[in-house]
Amino acid sequence: MPFLTQSFHARTALLLTCLLFTAPALASELRVAVAANFLGTLNQLAPLYEAHSGQKLLISSGSTGRHYAQIVNGAPFDVFLSADIERPTLLVNEGLAVAASRFTYARGVLVLWSDNPDLPLQNGVFLSSPELRHLALVNPRTAPYGSAGVEVMEQLGIYQQLRAGRIAQAENLTQAMQFVTSGTAQAGFLALSQIIQPDGSLRGNAWLPPVSSYSSLEQQAVVLTASPQQQAAQAFLDWLKSEEARAVIKAAGYGF
Repeated sequence: MPFLTQSFHARTALLLTCLLFTAPALASELRVAVAANFLGTLNQLAPLYEAHSGQKLLISSGSTGRHYAQIVNGAPFDVFLSADIERPTLLVNEGLAVAASRFTYARGVLVLWSDNPDLPLQNGVFLSSPELRHLALVNPRTAPYGSAGVEVMEQLGIYQQLRAGRIAQAENLTQAMQFVTSGTAQAGFLALSQIIQPDGSLRGNAWLPPVSSYSSLEQQAVVLTASPQQQAAQAFLDWLKSEEARAVIKAAGYGF
């Protein structure tokens, strides 16, 4: 009996030790760096994923270029949801992201937008108007949606004209939209996901440039090699491929 009692206590102690060290790992937050255009969608996905897995997401939003620089400099993220292919590819090549984890989680759509219903935005007509004082554009050096906007303006033959004092450059897409809503700019290039409403209609006044007029806004995700919880990070990316997650992403104005 003493032996059985000691054995029971030993097994119990081992079980409690396992629980002690496992519980914090399960309860820890997954640190996700996300491109600003996908922030609203990720905020919708986060509670669904927590209900699915029990794990919370700690979300940091910003431009893709800024997040890339932060990761290179050792920022403690587990997952990177980029707005392009370029930065995840660079991170893989630099040994900072897990190659097998990289996949396309969404394809974005560019939109020229204003909350003024009277502006003639269709076909980019207003962009060549002398009445255009300022156009909001996210920094094309750090944000794919900014470079896509530049491509559209170049195709219209007006970029050089506008860049000389009429572009209000934003740090990220959230700020670009704020420039428009505050009146700092009359219109701006944004992501469709920023203006699509729950019923599928579009808020405000919008023109969707032909997708052939700008490079594909393919958005990729990766697990970062410095993450101490790579298994949990990969589980989150796997869930993003589920029907539940893709339904939310599609409703937010993205393709695949």
